[in-house]
Amino acid sequence: MKKGESFIRARGEEQKKIRRQQIVDAAASLYAEVGYDKVTFSQIGRKVSFTRLNLYNYYPCKEDIFLTLLLQDRWNTLEDAKNTFSGAVTDRDAFCLDWAKMLLRHQRMMALFSIANTVILKDASAEMHKRFRLEIGQIFGELVKLVQELFPVFTLEQAALFVDCASSYALTLYPASLEYKKRMHIEIFKDVGRGTRDFVSLYVPFLNVLLKGLEKSD
Repeated sequence: MKKGESFIRARGEEQKKIRRQQIVDAAASLYAEVGYDKVTFSQIGRKVSFTRLNLYNYYPCKEDIFLTLLLQDRWNTLEDAKNTFSGAVTDRDAFCLDWAKMLLRHQRMMALFSIANTVILKDASAEMHKRFRLEIGQIFGELVKLVQELFPVFTLEQAALFVDCASSYALTLYPASLEYKKRMHIEIFKDVGRGTRDFVSLYVPFLNVLLKGLEKSD
């Protein structure tokens, strides 16, 4: 939206849907510029030429906007996974590498998801919190189905364990990775301690160990 333009109040559900998406897109743009902590509710409103009062007509708080963005990113990640993988896996090493690369195509999702429970959800509305939990559960279920297709020998429990462990480690590892630090303009000290390696080199070995362990538990 050009500077100086202002929104006319949306009429009808379709227009309201468009307004909500414009707000989410504005939050995404600000996030890319300054990171989550520095984005404010008022900044998002200004980005779309909304007064704070007008913004309240669509979202009650910054947290609900970012949870909406995170859910969109999470659904996009699921779609990417479905488009990337099909049929039973015959090369475990190649699968692990491709799974890691697939996640790296969704770095904003991993960054926001890694702070969802500790930062974003605690100040979100109860309605948005419930929606977030419901949709994350739906996405989890879809990923479990996909993993069962990729590894037909896995039971439902094993497939769910893979998704759970693979997701949890990715969300722990990514914020300490070189990719995240470069994306967030965080200074990197390559010769000091941990947290100075790329995501793939640490994540792929973990996936291999996880899959071997699950295969042995058949």
